[in-house]
Amino acid sequence: MYFGHNGVYSIIQKISVENLDGVEIDRLDYQGIHIMGLRLAQLSNSTEFAVGRQLSQQMCNSVFVPSYSQTVLTEEHRKDDATLMGNSIYIDISAMLTYLQTRQVIDEGLTIQVEFQDPSVLGFNYSFTRPPCLAVDYVLNPDIKVDDADEYGFLTIVPDRLLLTGAAEQPIVRNQRLQSYFNQYVRNLYYFNIGRANNRYQLPLSRPNETVNLTINGMKLLNLQGIDTSAKKLMYLNDMSAKTNITHYSSYADGLLSMLGLFNPNTGLFYSNDATEAKHLGSLFSYGCIRVDKNIGQDMILEYQTTLPSEGADVNGSDTLVFLAEIGRKYNKRTGVVSYLG
Repeated sequence: MYFGHNGVYSIIQKISVENLDGVEIDRLDYQGIHIMGLRLAQLSNSTEFAVGRQLSQQMCNSVFVPSYSQTVLTEEHRKDDATLMGNSIYIDISAMLTYLQTRQVIDEGLTIQVEFQDPSVLGFNYSFTRPPCLAVDYVLNPDIKVDDADEYGFLTIVPDRLLLTGAAEQPIVRNQRLQSYFNQYVRNLYYFNIGRANNRYQLPLSRPNETVNLTINGMKLLNLQGIDTSAKKLMYLNDMSAKTNITHYSSYADGLLSMLGLFNPNTGLFYSNDATEAKHLGSLFSYGCIRVDKNIGQDMILEYQTTLPSEGADVNGSDTLVFLAEIGRKYNKRTGVVSYLG
């Protein structure tokens, strides 16, 4: 068994928290699980090849430097796969649901629901030798006060998808209204392309000539032609979300040293921007982020342009663009009402 960027969270179909009356407060479904891949990529290099990766088991994203003149992917050096890391899985529910991060001490009670993916959907079989167990931090110190506020604001993840169709190796331009986010407050909008074929792990792939911009309530959000280079894409991601630890070295090695780049022996993939080889899918860490920080009163229109590749595309030429929006919500624990946060 080997997971992609999402690690063991890939086997989650849906996870949610409800109050004792059955009102759903926060959730993360199988489409929104991709946000965990980005959060795991924001761990430090040392964490990603040590305890952090042994717990989450995400696809190797750390480098090892055996000498001053040599850099290899940690997995190529150690050949770490799931059999060497052990068969225990650890799912951090608090890291998945921001409502739980907002609260400190909850005394009104909660219901936690975890639904696991069917193996037929994942492409591999799995089973539990022991039933999953839940570990909860209980407060035993009487001096610690419970949360006394009535209302709590938090950000939840709302996913959406856009199918891109066109001729391979030809430019494609789409202007699409993102209907899912109308009349809501959007903090950050994450986007990435997972293609349509030859991407078993649903990795965020780079695409040539990609340009992204947003028009919100009739006004263009980004200046200077939007995000039209990979450098801008990475800059916005690091500035608007958090610093990411991804294997840039491979891309520089391809361009400057004519090397094949970093290689993962467990997946057979090169961590490279070169898509000419059969085992090259392009950059495998191409996450994008746009800081919106607005109420979508009228509409939010995506302006997207790219070139569909010949490698990794369907016969008709198609890609899948995934969106993950941080939407403002608030929950009143006295009334049990969940509403939009303006």
